[in-house]
Amino acid sequence: MVNWEELPQEILELIARRLVVEDFLAFRGVCTSWRSAAAKETYNTKSKTPWLMNYVDNQRAEFCSPPTGRIYPMRVPGSHVRTLSAPGWILASRGDREYHIFNPLSRVSIELPALKKLRRKSRLSVQLNGPKRLQCRHPRINRITLSSGPSSSSSYIVMIHIHESLGPLGFAFHRSEEDAWMAVSPAMHLRRSTVLQLICYDGLFVALDAAKQIMTFNERKRRMESRLILGQNIFEGHPYLVECSGSLMAAWTIWGEGYGPVKRIRVFKVDLEKGTEEEVKSLGNASLFLNGNSSFSVEFNAESFLLGIKPNHVYFMDNVDEKKKSYSMDNGEVGTYFDATSCHDYAATWFQPDFTTFL
Repeated sequence: MVNWEELPQEILELIARRLVVEDFLAFRGVCTSWRSAAAKETYNTKSKTPWLMNYVDNQRAEFCSPPTGRIYPMRVPGSHVRTLSAPGWILASRGDREYHIFNPLSRVSIELPALKKLRRKSRLSVQLNGPKRLQCRHPRINRITLSSGPSSSSSYIVMIHIHESLGPLGFAFHRSEEDAWMAVSPAMHLRRSTVLQLICYDGLFVALDAAKQIMTFNERKRRMESRLILGQNIFEGHPYLVECSGSLMAAWTIWGEGYGPVKRIRVFKVDLEKGTEEEVKSLGNASLFLNGNSSFSVEFNAESFLLGIKPNHVYFMDNVDEKKKSYSMDNGEVGTYFDATSCHDYAATWFQPDFTTFL
C-alpha cells in the first residue's frame, strides 16, 4: 500500500504547481510534507486567479471558478453587489441607505456609516441653473474604492463618489477608525460630472469622469485636482482605469461602426506627474480584467495555471451585445469568452478572491 506522505518532495512540488488555487489549499491541508511542498510563493501566484461573480436573487450570489467549472453559491448581506479594488472584497447594499464591505470567503462584513453622516454639511447640495439649489436627502454610492483591504490592514480609507436622482453630487471619504464621512471639495474649475472609474493607485485616489478627465485626491487640501484629459483622439469608446505591473493604465473598449459591439481595445500608460499618456502595444505576461466599478490585472509566470485565461489579453463585458469577451493584444482579435462554468449571465463581473485567511 502506498504511503502518500512519503512521496518524493520534487513530485509533490510538481503536483502542487499544477493545481488550481482551491485544490492547492486543500493539498496543503493533507499533511506536513504536502504542506511544505506547496510553497507560499506558489500560492501567491495562484491566488490571483480571477473568478466571476454573479448576483442571483434574494441576497444570494454565485462565485464561479473558470479553470475548474465550480460554482460556489454564497449569501451576501444585500440586494445589490459590486466588486471592489481590494482583492476579496465586494460592496453589498440594501437599497440606497445601508452599505457593507463584505468578504464572501471569510464572511467578514463591515458596515459603512450612513451617507447622512457627512461632516461640514448635513445635506449635500446640487447646483442647478446658477443660483437655484436642491437639497439632496437620499444620496447613493456611485463608485467606491479602498486604500487597502481590511484583511491586510485595520487602518484604511474608503473613497466614494455620490449620486442622487438628478445627477452627480461629489466625493467623500471615510477612515476606518471613524464613524462618519468627510465631504471632498472639487477644484473651482472642475465641472461636476458623472464618475466612470475610481481606483487607488500608488497611494493616490484616482478618478476618471465622463468628460475623460483624470483627477486625484489631494488629502491635505481635501479636494480633487485635475491631472489630464484622456484620449483626445478617441471618441467612440469607453475607458477603464487599472493598475498593471506597477503602472497606471487606461484601457479603451472601442465600439464598432454605429456603436456596434467592441471591435478593438487600446491601452495607454498614464503618467500623472507629467500629465501624459503613451499607447502600450503589449501587456507582456499580464492580462487585464475590466469591470465597471473596479478593474484589475493578473501577471503570469511559470507557476501560473489558469485554464482558459491567457497572458497579453484583455477580458471584459461588451455592453452592446451583452457578452463576456476577450481581446488579444498579440493579433487584435476579439472573441467571446466561454468559461467552464454555467456562469454566463451578462451581469457577471470579474472578481479576485482572497484566500489568505485559509493559509
